[in-house]
Amino acid sequence: MKKYFNSACRMLVLASTLAGLVGISALQPHSAIAAEGGAAAKLTVRGSGYPVPRFVTLKSNKVNMRAGPGTEYPVLWHYRKRGLPLRVEAEFGVWRKVVDHEGTTGWMHHSVVSLKRLALVTGSSARIYAKPDDNSALIAVAERNALLELQSCPTQWCKVAAEDHRGWVARTSLWGLIDGEVLK
Repeated sequence: MKKYFNSACRMLVLASTLAGLVGISALQPHSAIAAEGGAAAKLTVRGSGYPVPRFVTLKSNKVNMRAGPGTEYPVLWHYRKRGLPLRVEAEFGVWRKVVDHEGTTGWMHHSVVSLKRLALVTGSSARIYAKPDDNSALIAVAERNALLELQSCPTQWCKVAAEDHRGWVARTSLWGLIDGEVLK
């Protein structure tokens, strides 16, 4: 169960989910093979123009994830944590196909997500150091599911902020970055 949802769990809407999933199978985007290098390209149809994949965060404490790109699709999950990072895998007009840190996939309207960058602590804890070196002074320890503002990630360390604490965290302790992504 996720700690950041009301009632300490997700609310699954079972009614018409199967019908909705069967109905979207033809519409759901799939990765295509790029012409150069054979790398997988992500699908964007009349999207935002931002790169895909990328990370976004929830704008509010009440956001629904749907089974498809439209309000006619059933709600699969009710998210209750402002700032939760999600990876955008595809775009279809104003809809974003997103994945959470547990691998749950669905669609959200672009108006409920922000480009603000936060990361989620996925291990049991993450140590925040004064410098990007685990031999430097320990400033704080962030617990599992803590949200940290990403200020920069030039290397294997990320400069983060949370409340009155600022420091450096090992990149491997966080979820909210594309592999090899550099934030300045």
